Amino acid sequence: MSFSIEYFAFFVGWLSTLLYQLAASTVVARWSDYVVHFIDLISNHNSTSRLVEAPIAWSEDSVTFYVTGQVINLPSIAITIAITIVLIIGIRETAIVNLIFVVIKIIILLIFIFTCCVYVNRKNYDPFFPPNEGIII
Repeated sequence: MSFSIEYFAFFVGWLSTLLYQLAASTVVARWSDYVVHFIDLISNHNSTSRLVEAPIAWSEDSVTFYVTGQVINLPSIAITIAITIVLIIGIRETAIVNLIFVVIKIIILLIFIFTCCVYVNRKNYDPFFPPNEGIII
């Protein structure tokens, strides 16, 4: 059996696909937490059932993985399917969805900045430029 460049290309292609899937799964798992928290805030519904948390989680205290006793992370699956549908529809639609997310992020950041402006102590900026005291050698 001779080793050819096609085998190497096949290996690198699948390795890239697995790497992309691992990165996407961590992002989708975090988005799932945000969705569950948003539903809890909006509806006062405690959605910590067996269908909204991951079966395996990371413990910051013991720095290990542990079994949560949950069955499946249903919001992650729904988010993954929604993102897949947007990607299947086309590049233009994906770019539009991405643009909408970026605009929402910028609006949220601007709201945060302008609502926190009232808490800025202006006396901390006086004098804005300290006086020149010469060269320190």
